[in-house]
Amino acid sequence: MEFAYRPQAWESMFATVALAAVTLAGLLFVGLSLNLRTIVDSPAHLGRAREALLALLVLVIISIFALIPEQGRMALGIELLVLSILVFAVGLPLQSQTVHHLRPELRRGWRRRLLALNGATLAITIAGAGLVTRGLGGLLWLLPTILICLVWSTYNAWTLVIHAHRSNPETRRP
Repeated sequence: MEFAYRPQAWESMFATVALAAVTLAGLLFVGLSLNLRTIVDSPAHLGRAREALLALLVLVIISIFALIPEQGRMALGIELLVLSILVFAVGLPLQSQTVHHLRPELRRGWRRRLLALNGATLAITIAGAGLVTRGLGGLLWLLPTILICLVWSTYNAWTLVIHAHRSNPETRRP
């Protein structure tokens, strides 16, 4: 499992992840612009938009860090640890704010759905610690992060475009 600790062995995957994340972010912005008023007026829609954008941004940042030429595992591990701390520091208050603004009957379900997203961030922490200590599976922990973030942001973007469109009084069918 030596490859799990060699960032150079993962270059093509991270280049692909960065391309996919940037492409999805562009599509997300188009979708958001089509339904901006409806999204901004709904705490759930706004929360989904922030989650999707943050998940894609995290994937781009991870890819940039992993693609730095000649960077060793220790430096990448520290960068991933710092990134995960920043994502938790920014994301958890935003998640709390969203939950606080939701109707009470929606809060429990919303908290449960956030476990996967926060699990993706925790996997970044484990990957960083694994690179620093040369254990725990290293970069293999970024695979769940990548999959969760891509699926999460795609699902949220789709939900925003469809649900926001349906809940917008100007676009509803009579």
